[in-house]
Amino acid sequence: MGPGFRTISTLFAMMFASQLALTIYLPAVPEMALDLGVTSGQVQLIIPAYLGAFALMQLIAGPLSDAFGRRPIILSGLTLFFFASIACALSNDIWQLMGARFVQAAGACTTIVVGRAIIRDTSEGKSAARAMSYLAMALGVGPAMAPFFGGLLLESFDWRSTFFATAVMSALVLLFAFRILGETLPPQTRRPLRPSALLVGYISLLRQRKFMGYSLTISFQSGTFQVFITASPIVLISVMGVSPQLYGLYVMFIPAGFIIASFVSGRLVTRIPVNMIILAGNIFGIAGALMQVFLATSGLATPLLIVASIFISNFGTGLVFANCYALALSTVPPSFAGAASALGGFFHQGWAFVLSFFVASLIHTSSLPLGIMQTVTTICAVSIFVFAVLWSGRHTRKV
Repeated sequence: MGPGFRTISTLFAMMFASQLALTIYLPAVPEMALDLGVTSGQVQLIIPAYLGAFALMQLIAGPLSDAFGRRPIILSGLTLFFFASIACALSNDIWQLMGARFVQAAGACTTIVVGRAIIRDTSEGKSAARAMSYLAMALGVGPAMAPFFGGLLLESFDWRSTFFATAVMSALVLLFAFRILGETLPPQTRRPLRPSALLVGYISLLRQRKFMGYSLTISFQSGTFQVFITASPIVLISVMGVSPQLYGLYVMFIPAGFIIASFVSGRLVTRIPVNMIILAGNIFGIAGALMQVFLATSGLATPLLIVASIFISNFGTGLVFANCYALALSTVPPSFAGAASALGGFFHQGWAFVLSFFVASLIHTSSLPLGIMQTVTTICAVSIFVFAVLWSGRHTRKV
């Protein structure tokens, strides 16, 4: 049993839209910096602004969906997403843009945090892991296609067109969600919105070793892509002279690893212990990171090899992502799935915020800072997984 094809398709489209907003403007970073009178590094701060809001607002959206149902929260979030995208396009300075991005992320976060809760409402165990794997492909397709389309838009329009395109996409998704998406959390199973009870619930989750292990594993492992999208416009376009159009193609290639791995994971999850799939993903993550450092220190780094190193790590993320989220949510009842999804997403996007803010503040004259941060985050991922999940589960049944 699990969500139907129409529900899966709608959730896929919603998650795609949220990721489209994250990266579609990347090829326009140098142009945005000139137009707004700031540096490229300052423009890149709109990434942590988006991720920070995404992290914080999940803690509100998740519990709201547990109290009032999934459907009204998603529809409200998509509406906010649409109007904030318009505000981004009309911004006249960097501070207006950052503020609009914050609101944009607040609306977009409902697509993911509540979408995961819907999967928990309608399936569990390996069925949930498989559904999550297919939905996770949207999180790869969005970043893959967005910069390519952004580059195409720049050929005929200016940077503002990328945000207008996001507004159009969010409006279309809102229309489909309104017509197709049903309520999956019955009124009798909803959890009243009581801040004190919510706080107690969050504290109990923080004490659950496996929930924290799975949540932090995906947080650190997915940091690889956040490092890349923050550093790559400067490293590839400004330092190495890659054109915005070619840059869009490079970024389009990277999430293909995530997409392929998510599909493979969905096929393997019924045949191989899920924890072994996650461990394999962590190994791929470290391999790509070490390759990145080697290329930078040996002087062999080229745009194509830099992208190849990220591709390898991102393939690992595809094996980890959906499985970690499914197993983390399996530790809680459906009535608390929204809040649990929010807390897991908070760690995920919170680490992405910290990482992107730090990377944006670095001086990038080569790919070495990118490689170092890629290595740090993947080592953290495998360490957490081994000690918090595998070590604690030595005497328990495999999942």
